[in-house]
Amino acid sequence: MLLMPRVLLGSAFLLATAVSLAAEKDVKTGLLLAPGFEVVSTQCTVCHSARLISQNRADREGWLEMIRWMQKTQGLWPLGDNEDLVLDYLAVNYGPVAKVRRARLRDEFLPP
Repeated sequence: MLLMPRVLLGSAFLLATAVSLAAEKDVKTGLLLAPGFEVVSTQCTVCHSARLISQNRADREGWLEMIRWMQKTQGLWPLGDNEDLVLDYLAVNYGPVAKVRRARLRDEFLPP
């Protein structure tokens, strides 16, 4: 009988730890709350939804290319001193995600 409360307590601790490690999101935009959030939220959501940011993934160079495209074709203003902060925020929080695929099964495990 004593084992069940310990298991439940341990499970609750693990869940609380996992939740605390998860990055917090801004309620209004859904963007991750991290250094640079305020500038990105202010600069980017003037013209488009924050969803356009969160559904894209790129390294710093890729985000810079997107910004240059917006400046060239969409009328985005120069970001000036904020450009590095914006790029850092985007690259760190919305960088590429590694695609994970399991290794191929060895022949002896495949059906005949």
